[in-house]
Amino acid sequence: MKRAIVTVLAVGCIAGGVAAMGAMGVGSFVEDRLVSLMLPQSFFPYRCTEGDKRFASSLATLGILDAHPAGAKPYEERDGGCNDDDRLAYAGQSYRISGSRADALSFYRKAVIKDGWKPAPKDMEGCLVKAVGGRKVYLSMGFPDVPREKGLDEYYVQVNSTADGGGLC
Repeated sequence: MKRAIVTVLAVGCIAGGVAAMGAMGVGSFVEDRLVSLMLPQSFFPYRCTEGDKRFASSLATLGILDAHPAGAKPYEERDGGCNDDDRLAYAGQSYRISGSRADALSFYRKAVIKDGWKPAPKDMEGCLVKAVGGRKVYLSMGFPDVPREKGLDEYYVQVNSTADGGGLC
C-alpha cells in the first residue's frame, strides 16, 4: 500500500512539475527531456532511438525554418527534439512579424513551393509534406490564438516526422 501511495505521489509531482513548466513557458523540448529522465524507460514503449535524435537534429537545419518574410524576426531559439512517447522528431521556429498575417501567409505560399513541399493527404488539411532523408516530413505554419506579448504578432513554422513516416499537423 505504501509503495502505491509513493508511486501515485511521485507521478503527481512529475505531472505538476511539467504543468508548471508549461505555464511558465518552458519549451516542449525541455519538458520532453525532463519527463524522459524522471519516468522509468518502461513508461515509454517506443523511446526515441539515436537515429531518431539525429534525424530531429537534421530537421532543425531545414532551410524552410530559416525562410521568413521581410521584417519578420526570429523569436526565441529554434525548438526541436524527439518525443519519446511516439518517436516524433520535430523542429520549429517562431517569428515576430511587422507586417500582416496575410503577408506572412503569402510569403510562405511561394517559399514552400520553391522548397519542394507538396500538399499533404486530404485528412491532413493545411499541412505540407516532403521527403527528407527517406522519411515523410510534415510542415505546418500557424498563428497563436493569443500572442505572448501584447501588440506583437507572431507565427511559427514547424516540421515533424515519426519513424513510420507519419506526422502531425
